[in-house]
Amino acid sequence: MKKIKEYIKNLKIDKKTIFVFVAGILGIVIIFLSEIDFNVNKESEKEDDNIDNDYCLQLEKKMEDFIENIDGAGKTRVIITLSETTEYIYAKDGKEVRKNNEKNDDETLENEYVIIENNNINSGLLIKTIEPKIRGIAISCEGGDNIKVQQQIYSAVGAVLNINTSRISISKLSSLEVVNEK
Repeated sequence: MKKIKEYIKNLKIDKKTIFVFVAGILGIVIIFLSEIDFNVNKESEKEDDNIDNDYCLQLEKKMEDFIENIDGAGKTRVIITLSETTEYIYAKDGKEVRKNNEKNDDETLENEYVIIENNNINSGLLIKTIEPKIRGIAISCEGGDNIKVQQQIYSAVGAVLNINTSRISISKLSSLEVVNEK
């Protein structure tokens, strides 16, 4: 212990050394803080992700069934990507307040959400759900190398999903995939 105290006394500590030491400690603190998740809405985000994932899986299954019924398409696999998440629109009770100033007329709209109680649970009054938008769809089917089948699929899928055909990709299903299914 005595040797340590002598060593500390003999150290020459200048401002540059102190700055480097403090910067190092701050760097370590920042690294530890970056690992902490400060997101309090993590549960709600997981629920939204699950809802969107379920929506996407259901849509993929429907599209597979639909495309398999196109003459020449055969066994089909579909992957759909979404560009947004589900959006919920809640009812608002609002009133318009107008303020007259010499410089300009300001209009302020004050809104409060309509709250309903159901089994002692308060929640907003949901008036509309907007499903996620489709970014693109990849289709792999047995008849995917046939131009006529491709044109039928482009036309049908574009119409059903209301997306541009440039967002649709069609390819031939691997013969290994077909064998594994049987």
